Amino acid sequence: MEKKKHSLTVESRSRTLVTGVEKVIDSSPSVINMTTSEGALTVKGEGLRINAFSVESGELTFEGRVDRIDYHAGKKPLLGRIFK
Repeated sequence: MEKKKHSLTVESRSRTLVTGVEKVIDSSPSVINMTTSEGALTVKGEGLRINAFSVESGELTFEGRVDRIDYHAGKKPLLGRIFK
């Protein structure tokens, strides 16, 4: 299976397009957590509201003021942690 290309476009801190989204974990007006082809991504802000999400294309659009964007490193596979 081919990995979807990931990108993040923020327009005026109020409109955002994220590509390569595999899953939306949770969302609220202050935080959106998702998994992308490049790892876990958290967006924090105010008035965040998801407009559209397509599992097929991996595109997520949302509105609201973006204050912070954090990528989280995933855990190495179990064998990678055992055999360093």
